[in-house]
Amino acid sequence: VLKLQKKFKESITFYQKAIELKKNYFEAYNNLATSQKNVGLKHEAFENYKHAINLKANNLEANYNLANLLYDEKRFEEARENYEKVIKIDNNFPQSYLSIGLINSVQGKFEEAKNYFLKAIEKDKFLTEAYVYYVSTRKIDKNDYIIKVLEDLINNNDLHPKHEQDISYALSKVYFDIDNIDLGFKFLTKAKKLYLKKINFSIEEEKISFQKVKNYFSTKKFKMIDFKDTYKAYPIFIIGMPRSGTSLLEQIISTHSEVFGAGELRIMPRIFYDTNWNEKTSPEELFRFVRREYLSNLGKINTSKKFIVDKMPFNFFAVGFILNSIPEAKIVHMSRNPMAVCWSNYKINFPDPGMDFSLSQEDTAKYYIFYDDLMKFWSNNIKNKIIHIKYENFVNDFENETNNLIKEIGIKWEENIKNYNKNKRPVQTASLLQVREKIKKNTSEEWKKYKDYLKIMEETLQSGKINY
Repeated sequence: VLKLQKKFKESITFYQKAIELKKNYFEAYNNLATSQKNVGLKHEAFENYKHAINLKANNLEANYNLANLLYDEKRFEEARENYEKVIKIDNNFPQSYLSIGLINSVQGKFEEAKNYFLKAIEKDKFLTEAYVYYVSTRKIDKNDYIIKVLEDLINNNDLHPKHEQDISYALSKVYFDIDNIDLGFKFLTKAKKLYLKKINFSIEEEKISFQKVKNYFSTKKFKMIDFKDTYKAYPIFIIGMPRSGTSLLEQIISTHSEVFGAGELRIMPRIFYDTNWNEKTSPEELFRFVRREYLSNLGKINTSKKFIVDKMPFNFFAVGFILNSIPEAKIVHMSRNPMAVCWSNYKINFPDPGMDFSLSQEDTAKYYIFYDDLMKFWSNNIKNKIIHIKYENFVNDFENETNNLIKEIGIKWEENIKNYNKNKRPVQTASLLQVREKIKKNTSEEWKKYKDYLKIMEETLQSGKINY
């Protein structure tokens, strides 16, 4: 019960006492590991999942939980091995097929991913996430049999709301792919409304968060801190609105021999949101804390490369914290046509709660206005310390733009950068398909195809004086 109530620290003590009383209590080791994982004790969690498995080798739950932890840590091949062990224990366990499909997807093995998603569906036709991932990792053809499966499922009056939401998202992607725009918007709107029913999101609370940052940096003068500590690697932050081209930038930069692409790291957001800072917090104390926390966590990444790309787009919140805490860092800001960005965010099924603003056209546009205002604030107050890239210019003049970017970052040009689409690094973002293709021009104009359905989005942007 304690575990289910997320009282993880109390449950850790409980399971430790249970193990003291019964040394071979494999269920307690598994539950202890899960509680430890949820409070960030990942090394201890690894050890206790393994202990549970040593006590009972065919322990499905512990093997599956260990695989999930390895997946979260981006140790994909080890995760795959453990999901395969789960299938050997129970070859009808659909979640393992789904997870292997996800690993294949992030590694760019889309045909293998498709086969595993279909196996997951075969084992459980109500594992609806599998349909979402299946349609999200390919362009759907009008003859794809999955369309009929989804259409039959959506007409089931006994669907659980979560299943109805997933199937609606999947159908919206299908219909957009086959140019049935009416049905695409019908099911996209339905999916958004189903999701909105179960959350408590307020765009006004988001606005307060933006204002809190501006207030902190508007009311104080900061002196540069002389940091004495050094670290083995330093970050290149790629920031901007989600769906603005940040994944493409990371794919290109991380093709360089001195750069490791770490994806969307949650280090800075965790510091930003979990730290109890306010207008009265001492800047020096706060900036030293941010530096220590961020760079020590960055140092845990298993790479010997000099630079690590952190492509968490929402780090645009933290520009002032980054430049005052980690002056060695580089910040690259990617901007894109506002309507292209807003439409792309609105149409995607994002499982991350941080993307709740994209559940309505109005909130998506309002969030863009907040972001645009904050980026103007940073640009006006922190001059010449942010590398600004315009997506449309970048894709239209790829080689020159990339060459200039590499110079501004401070690394030497390598010819291999031109072959960024052959970069085999795992990609876990919604752009995992696009970054493995050659650059496409004019994609920022695609929203115009749906213009008649996006009036609320347009009107909201116009009210914020956003040009597009």
